[in-house]
Amino acid sequence: MNLPSYFISCDWGTSNFRLRAVDTSTFEVLSEFKSDEGIKKRFQKFNEQESFERKEFFLSYLMEQVTKLKLADANKTVIVASGMMSSSIGMKELPYGNMPFAFTGFDLLKEMIEFPDAPDLILVSGVKTDNDVMRGEEVQAIGIANHLPMTDTGILIQPGTHCKHINFKNGRFENFKTFMTGELFEVISQHSILAATTTHAVWDDSYEDVFLSGVKKGLSNGLMEHLFAIRANSLLNGVSSIENSFFLSGLLIGSELSGLVDKNEKVFLGATGIYSKLYRLALTYFLSQDDLICFNSGDMENALFAGQLKVLKTYVS
Repeated sequence: MNLPSYFISCDWGTSNFRLRAVDTSTFEVLSEFKSDEGIKKRFQKFNEQESFERKEFFLSYLMEQVTKLKLADANKTVIVASGMMSSSIGMKELPYGNMPFAFTGFDLLKEMIEFPDAPDLILVSGVKTDNDVMRGEEVQAIGIANHLPMTDTGILIQPGTHCKHINFKNGRFENFKTFMTGELFEVISQHSILAATTTHAVWDDSYEDVFLSGVKKGLSNGLMEHLFAIRANSLLNGVSSIENSFFLSGLLIGSELSGLVDKNEKVFLGATGIYSKLYRLALTYFLSQDDLICFNSGDMENALFAGQLKVLKTYVS
């Protein structure tokens, strides 16, 4: 198989669907389609019908959206799909691959499905340890690996709903831990007794002190002790709901990062948007400038494409 001039990146998550034609050399997005037809919704629709087999039901939607990209010679390229499409509620479940895996991605578990009159499809599975799993972040990690030292050790942090801390050494990802920081923030701030005293707001630097106050308490293993204090501060001290929200965010992120305080390892932060701002603030509280490397937004935006391209190249002769 020859490397095509462009490939189709499929990012089919739990809640959203995104398809992009990506230039192989520059990562320029040539065409794009997105919808809210996430894997969860598609799987529910599959269970509500009896006319199609599971693989056919998912493929019909995928290939219909490929036509909306309006690409010339689409049949000559390849779709690379990482994440939930290979999950238990996706098109075809693949077992998790094992740690460790190389920066090149050659040893990730994957499968190519060939079609005579449509782009071939590469499904990429997730990876597991004895007590943890991830599906999707590993492809972004091998993309980010283009900017990681090949002959060194460190920890790659990928913030999100389920934040990943991935340890690497000498060109291989060795182990990882998952932290439910983002999901806990949503549950606590929207569905607990603290919901009445927290309000989400756009970040402003004026909230830095209250955020770092939460970080400090989280780093000192004070999460459980200080959660209810958020409500008390609102009732007794007139602390605003926005300040409470950023304090809660700092408390949870600080608790997540507490295990890194005495690690004496370099930390590489792979984040965009508000995650980049908040995690950088929290990490710089206890890490020196030499021990924290933060990737820029351009690197992070291309990380998925770079990882999917590495997967594609494993099939190129």
